[in-house]
Amino acid sequence: MFRVGHYLFKRAETNQELEQVHRLNHRTFVEEIPQHADPGNGVLVDKFHHKNAYFIVLRDLRVVGMLSAHHEPPFSVADRLNDPEVLTRNGARPLEVRLLAIEPAERNSTMFFGLIWTLYEHARSHGFTHLYISGVQDRLELYRRLGFEALGPAVPCGKAAFVPMVLTIGNLPMKIQRVKQLWETHLDKLSPPEQSAEVSAREPVCLLPGPVTTSEQVRQAFHQPAIYHRGPEFIHRFQEVRRALARMVGGRDVALLNGSGTLGNETVAATLAAEQAATKTGRGVLLINGEFGERLARQATRFGREPRILSWPWGEPWDLSEIESALDEEPAGSWIWGVHQESSTGVVNDLPGLVAAARARDIRVCVDCISSLGAVPLDLSQVYMATGATGKSLGAYAGAAIIFADREALARVNRGGIPSYFDVLAALRSDGPCYTFPSPTLLALEAALKEYSTPEKAQAAYARYQELGGWVRDRLADLGLLPLAREDCASPVVTTFAPPEDEASEAFVARCRWWGYAIGGESAYLAQRRFVQIATMGAVTKDVCAPLFDHLAEWLSRKPMLTGAAG
Repeated sequence: MFRVGHYLFKRAETNQELEQVHRLNHRTFVEEIPQHADPGNGVLVDKFHHKNAYFIVLRDLRVVGMLSAHHEPPFSVADRLNDPEVLTRNGARPLEVRLLAIEPAERNSTMFFGLIWTLYEHARSHGFTHLYISGVQDRLELYRRLGFEALGPAVPCGKAAFVPMVLTIGNLPMKIQRVKQLWETHLDKLSPPEQSAEVSAREPVCLLPGPVTTSEQVRQAFHQPAIYHRGPEFIHRFQEVRRALARMVGGRDVALLNGSGTLGNETVAATLAAEQAATKTGRGVLLINGEFGERLARQATRFGREPRILSWPWGEPWDLSEIESALDEEPAGSWIWGVHQESSTGVVNDLPGLVAAARARDIRVCVDCISSLGAVPLDLSQVYMATGATGKSLGAYAGAAIIFADREALARVNRGGIPSYFDVLAALRSDGPCYTFPSPTLLALEAALKEYSTPEKAQAAYARYQELGGWVRDRLADLGLLPLAREDCASPVVTTFAPPEDEASEAFVARCRWWGYAIGGESAYLAQRRFVQIATMGAVTKDVCAPLFDHLAEWLSRKPMLTGAAG
């Protein structure tokens, strides 16, 4: 879905939109171009309607342009070709433009180009190789400007004549490519205007893995007057927050740095690089089963490390037997590093199992707990270094990296080569922040940690997350949308799944936003794999989420009727 000027380009979905499509076709192909006999009801339903996909243009809620396409033979353009086999020769995947109709007053370059570009992007993203069209003879110049080439002479049909034409995907004319680039720069992607003013005006419900939905208490704390970060009040509250975080994970020294969780992992990479260069304690082992494990590997490489990589397919948890075999080949004092809760896939890995295997071999464990901190109980007492972040399951605002470590264990690190901002030991030894730290971030975190201030409150928070995550997975499964992660390793706060049928991640995300929900799926690592995700971090409840699944159920129940077999 996107808007250009007054026009909204989208795929037809509702019965009302399809009804308008059929009436536009009647006005075009019965009244204006006498290609078909008049059925007498003001409606013309295409004979290929059952397998067509319809792309429409709305102006003020009214369908003023449409284009239909399908990829299943028979193709009507074949009747106008001397050699119909050209359609499928050499592994070609054809997509036929069946109908193109635009209200006379709306026939302009924006309209024509927008419809063709919409179809072109659909074809490109779904692996089609050629677009075929039967062009009206008196509009050939327009089609040629769009990149279509004639495949033969005009063929009469009723009182009109049509020319078979083809556009090869990837061969847009240079002029059209320049226009396409301008459009991609200035496109206004938004929710369709046919939604009520109430829906379009309100903020979408945030079901993203960051930023997360914050409670009223956290929001109020964040907007308190600023406190000087070198003053006694700030330092006192800073220290109290560190102690609260330490209690949550079994007692560790805690560093707070002004930055994202990625900064926390950079400090781990810098520390490992500094001590490994000095002590020669082996290559180390790095665990990958999703995007954020891959990110750890890139960070280690940037600091000159070349660890042994163990990897598993997306959606699969760590295999402890493989890990144990790899650790058997590492010398004592080496390290292993992985992501506890891989938020790209919604998988929770076996951290206690990893710690047990590593301790038995005198291997130190480093772990990314950025999305699991606050989501599940954590015991980091036997972990060498761990990272967390404020803007995930703790339900606060992004802005602080959290590092759990032990001052004595880090004392042997040669810090001379570590950038000062990555010097964890200095941060652990400091009573306040080493460098500027914004008080809104601290005060919001302070408010969020009240949910974990006693063992009973913490257990209730974890139980709430667990119940909500299970409910989300059940609702998706009821709709035939299976989570990527198995139930025995599923995250309570992130559920990753593929959109229905062939819908792209970006389109599904736009649809959910149209319904009033912001979900994950626009990140390149998700979109390229055609995944989306629902995150229930922070102050999210079933009541808030339930309408999303109701919208999904209604849409899926009528999707076959609306789109047929078109791909």
